[in-house]
Amino acid sequence: MMLVLLVGGWAWIADVAQFHGVAISMLVVIGVVIVYAFRRNFLAGGPLVRLYAARDGAFLAAIASANAFVLAPARWSLGATIAAAEFGLVIELLARLRPAPDVDERPT
Repeated sequence: MMLVLLVGGWAWIADVAQFHGVAISMLVVIGVVIVYAFRRNFLAGGPLVRLYAARDGAFLAAIASANAFVLAPARWSLGATIAAAEFGLVIELLARLRPAPDVDERPT
């Protein structure tokens, strides 16, 4: 998925950006969902809370950059969108590859 985003992500973002209202509303809805997920993960605590916060922050940065590209297309916003999304996906992969926590580390 990361390779698809890296290779063809710019074309997909450019296609979606043609429909300004739909793109902005879709990105806002996804942003709200990520903010609530960020809040839920932060309140849950645990050993991976900082990793999840970094992942959610990267995805929010990707959404903000995508909104900037839809509103005023610029090369920097397109590249920033792809870079932030890739960074968020890498963090998610690292979180999934982490060994299972010990019994003492699990939140109660």
